[in-house]
Amino acid sequence: MSNGCHTAVSVDTSVIDALYGEGGSASRPARCRAVLHQGMADRRWTGSPHAVLTLPSRDTYVRACRGFATQVLRRWGVSEAARDSAVLVIDELAVNAVQHGHADTTVLLARAGDMLLISVTDSGAVVPHSLEGVNSDEHGRGMGIVEFLTEWSEVRHTAAGRRVRVGLRIVGQ
Repeated sequence: MSNGCHTAVSVDTSVIDALYGEGGSASRPARCRAVLHQGMADRRWTGSPHAVLTLPSRDTYVRACRGFATQVLRRWGVSEAARDSAVLVIDELAVNAVQHGHADTTVLLARAGDMLLISVTDSGAVVPHSLEGVNSDEHGRGMGIVEFLTEWSEVRHTAAGRRVRVGLRIVGQ
């Protein structure tokens, strides 16, 4: 399978099936895709192993994003401490995408040496979000956490949605 930017090496349904328990692929959302790729459109990450997960932008799927990242990073031999930091970053970015974004959320992970690229994109139709009843004291710290844990970050807004990319150093691997 090719989407013009990435060439898929294999579709790893076992990772995503594990997130949905015994129901496996029957219980996962129809738009759910989990793909392991080789090669990247971004030259900094060309030839790097990477994994992509696309899910509907709903609160219930943030857990699946965390589980997907945990499984992929474990498979790549990333230490527990670095995995924990990466999963926290992914959680914060996925929650933001679900709360403020479009219909779909895509998480991309890529590893190049001691750096991990994390990209979270929300795309598709604009989804209205209500923040009524939300305690403002509980929100607003997520990007501060992300910036503290990562080496760099960038946010891009397009007509199709928003993409947040960060680089996380994973030393001692």
